[in-house]
Amino acid sequence: MPDHPNSRSPHAHRTGFTLVELLVVVGIIALLIALLLFGLGRIRATARLTECMSNQHQIQVGLVSWSQDNNGKFMSPSNDTPPEYDANQFGPLNRGLFWVRNDGVNQTNGPRTEFDSEGVRVETFQALEDGALWDYIGNFETYRSPLDPTDRVRSYSLNGFISDLPDNPSNPFRTWGPVADRISKIKNPSNTLYTVTEEDPGSGFNRGGFVIDMVRGVWKDLPSYWTDDGRFALSFVDGSSKIVQLQNPQLKECPLTQNETPVTSCTQLDFNQFAEWLDPTR
Repeated sequence: MPDHPNSRSPHAHRTGFTLVELLVVVGIIALLIALLLFGLGRIRATARLTECMSNQHQIQVGLVSWSQDNNGKFMSPSNDTPPEYDANQFGPLNRGLFWVRNDGVNQTNGPRTEFDSEGVRVETFQALEDGALWDYIGNFETYRSPLDPTDRVRSYSLNGFISDLPDNPSNPFRTWGPVADRISKIKNPSNTLYTVTEEDPGSGFNRGGFVIDMVRGVWKDLPSYWTDDGRFALSFVDGSSKIVQLQNPQLKECPLTQNETPVTSCTQLDFNQFAEWLDPTR
């Protein structure tokens, strides 16, 4: 007896997908998209880090060129006269050496700082133009990292331990760590930091150079690390610049949110790394 026309053969082929199969396909596609977005995000971050590294290299070249024009002296990493500075004790402070100048002395082309909409004092572009480095750079964009999420005009700071002008009046007495006033006194230029991105909590700009208290083991300044994996760029006295990674990738989870923060087990490795980079006598 012939099969009924509506009956199905056990060997008949299905023409669609089951719900389980569709869910598997959707899951695979979602995974591939996530991997793609993650890869694109890392590529984008690397590109910005490379640009940040290039900015710091340009700044470093300008700083070294200035030093060569000034008998090997380092330009001051500070940008304002410390309020407690005593010229009778420490000698006159040559403001012409400040790489960025945000004080209010002899302003002729406009204010170097202003208050933003939230009442925070911030630097203006004039602070960059009035700095001793401007003639060697001449480009506002070089002073700011493409990774910087803030509106500030400057992302970078200089090593506060390499100058004949103190980042803090106590520095000449090595309260925080040793200093060097000339390039010729740097023992290991390829491992002595010159520029770095810096956080300065509570301020609209970076005050002074980048320093830590190597003697007491205290974070004075904080590095900026804007990528998810803790990578950041910096430059060295010898002219090299590179992208490095935090010793502890989980540093963002450590209680390192303000200056004067004592070193903890969570931040010890990175503190030791910065101490090595910042010390010009190592």
